[in-house]
Amino acid sequence: MIYKLKLRALEPKDADMMYQAENDESAWFYSDYLAPLSHELLSQYALTYDADPFRSGQLRLIIDVDGIPAGILDLFDISPRHLRADTGIYILPRYRGNGLATEALKAAKEYASTRLGLHQLTASISEQNPHALKSYKKAGFQITGTRPDWIRTPKGYQSINLLSSILS
Repeated sequence: MIYKLKLRALEPKDADMMYQAENDESAWFYSDYLAPLSHELLSQYALTYDADPFRSGQLRLIIDVDGIPAGILDLFDISPRHLRADTGIYILPRYRGNGLATEALKAAKEYASTRLGLHQLTASISEQNPHALKSYKKAGFQITGTRPDWIRTPKGYQSINLLSSILS
């Protein structure tokens, strides 16, 4: 399936989609979430969000497909000194498996390089998340290291791969 993808600013209307994404318990093991987030909290976040990435240290972009929010792409731990940022991506289940994550990551790399002037994007991906690893690799990220037993899950510990993409 071919999508017309764009990364856009977070809008208050995105609270419903964020509620679905942030409360997807299957993704919590790849983050530090321990409890669900309320719709009210996410609505307030969308209303008061500071979109200056160098002041706030983060940038939340909505992955928009044909005018519909399909996921979230976060740049966080943005370093204005070292010109790098970590990345995180979440694709709504109905949009998975069509290369959308890879295309969103490529768009993020272009945005980070040309608009933000960043030199590098990084990611930490569980070894048990082959779909994310594949998307990041297809978007030009390379594995640069591993952190053993980094994520605790109900089935034991998982290691993560450290990935990096030099932009300029």
